[in-house]
Parts: sequence; C-alpha cells; structure tokens
Amino acid sequence: MAACQLMFVEDSPRGVLLDIIPLEALAIDGTVVPPGLPLSVSFLPSDDRRAHGEMVALFDRWLEDNRALDLDVGVASEIGGLRYVFTRDDEQLVLDVRD
Repeated sequence: MAACQLMFVEDSPRGVLLDIIPLEALAIDGTVVPPGLPLSVSFLPSDDRRAHGEMVALFDRWLEDNRALDLDVGVASEIGGLRYVFTRDDEQLVLDVRD
C-alpha cells in the first residue's frame, strides 16, 4: 500500500480516468512506480449505472477534499486481472479489473 495524491478524475462514456501521484513507491504487477511519477489509470464504465455513479462520486469527493488516499494494487488471479484497493480514512473502494 502506498500513500498517493489524487490529482484528476474524469468520467466519460469511454470510462473513468484517474491521475494519481504516488508519494511512496507503488508496486503494480511487478513494476515499481517511483514516488512523484504521475500515473494515469483508467477503468471501463460499469454496466451497473448506480454503482458506477457512486464510484465516481466517491472519487470526486476525495478529489475535492484533500486528495490524499492509499492505493494497493495486487494480482486478482480469480478474475485474470488486477485488484485496485483505494482507501481513505474509514472508506475503501475495491475495483477488480480484468486484463
């Protein structure tokens, strides 16, 4: 898990784009993103419009507050992809992304 700063959130019909700056080294599937190196992450839109809206609203709120969050990225072999775990205070968002 690495402390990060959320810099930008965009929701479009193509998906959700997040710009993040890791404040600590962030390991993603065997690659280490060094602190301070901007990282863009995108997710396809969910078929569940309500869940998608709640996810975007949470990212928007985190962006408007102080932008600080923790991010952990691990392999989710059961889905054939990666699991992104975003945590801020007592809130957590888990996104499973297939390759």
